[in-house]
Amino acid sequence: MIELPPARLKAALALGGLRLDPQARAQGIPASETIELELPRRLVVSARIADGDTTPYVLTTRGGRSFVEGPNRDTPAVPVAWGRTPRFYERPTSQGTPMGTIGTMRGRHLVVSPGGACGFSVRGTPCPFCLEGARATTGRAGGMHATEVVEVVRAAVAECTVEAVYLNSCAFDAEDGGIAFLAPYVEAVRRHVDTLIAVQVHPPATTAWVDRTYAMGVDAVSYNLEIFDSDVLLRQCVGRARYIGRERYLETLRYAARIFPNGAVWSELVCGIEPPDSTRAGIEALAAMGVVPVLVLPRTAAAAANGHLLDDVDGLLTHLAATVTDCGVNAGWVHGLPSAISPAEAGASASWTSTVQFLQRRRLGAFVLRNLARTRRRLRVRSPEPSDVH
Repeated sequence: MIELPPARLKAALALGGLRLDPQARAQGIPASETIELELPRRLVVSARIADGDTTPYVLTTRGGRSFVEGPNRDTPAVPVAWGRTPRFYERPTSQGTPMGTIGTMRGRHLVVSPGGACGFSVRGTPCPFCLEGARATTGRAGGMHATEVVEVVRAAVAECTVEAVYLNSCAFDAEDGGIAFLAPYVEAVRRHVDTLIAVQVHPPATTAWVDRTYAMGVDAVSYNLEIFDSDVLLRQCVGRARYIGRERYLETLRYAARIFPNGAVWSELVCGIEPPDSTRAGIEALAAMGVVPVLVLPRTAAAAANGHLLDDVDGLLTHLAATVTDCGVNAGWVHGLPSAISPAEAGASASWTSTVQFLQRRRLGAFVLRNLARTRRRLRVRSPEPSDVH
């Protein structure tokens, strides 16, 4: 029997999707557009539901358990668990807003985008592979109420396993990169809920805003470059190239890796948009800075039609794990992203990774991690003067 490594299975399902057999449908597995599955080693994948014979992978159920069956009889069925829609989605906030329009569970992370659609999308320059940022939400002018966000975070923590809250900013052309918009939400969540907080923002014009981001209570930060090759970035990510520029991303990532704890700064690289050698160069450049490279698996028609992409990703995963390990970057903080593969999932050195993930899964351990983060912040940060950030 040929057992498929979990990371390769995750890549195959994310890129090509899977089918539902009649037994799976009979068990109430939703025939929705996508489904979220937990694979062995706690890997989480978001896979589209395919029609016909476009994918060799099938989701089935036997004896009350769910399995993914592989492309041939030599591949053993893999036990999986599928995610059900959280009940809190239907609950209203104190302002009457359905909670599911404010926060969404992605794996074991709660993703909140208070400002609505990505700013690049609003300006007519969305990245062609983006499935999340271009989606409009109920975001009001000026953003959602911080009290509503806190209510949603509390509801999610009470019902689900929430390892971190991810806050996304829609701002991109502000001097602060969008972190000032998120600051009230970070402060409110930090004050009222005991959880780790990560933010995804754009690089600010000055590095003093990076210090301020850490000082306000952010545990991890992402400045997503998406594409390392400068020419491909200009063609595919017009907004990033036009309004911010590749060098600002790299300079900010390099600086942030010196301010935040080892492994708490990451940047995503999208597979299949640039040549594999360019992605490898991006992995090496980011890891050398102390930044965690994360490989995104695009759910696009072009990705599904690219017969070589899975093989390319396979090679990139090996390179990702080896490079991050060789550079001594802590791979334990970034993991469990349904549409991306982190170094930890790819097989990066697991000593510290395993310890962090073990602690995060347990209430007392997570409490210890959060207190260690607070202690480090108190010892390290200097609150910037107003003149530093303007």
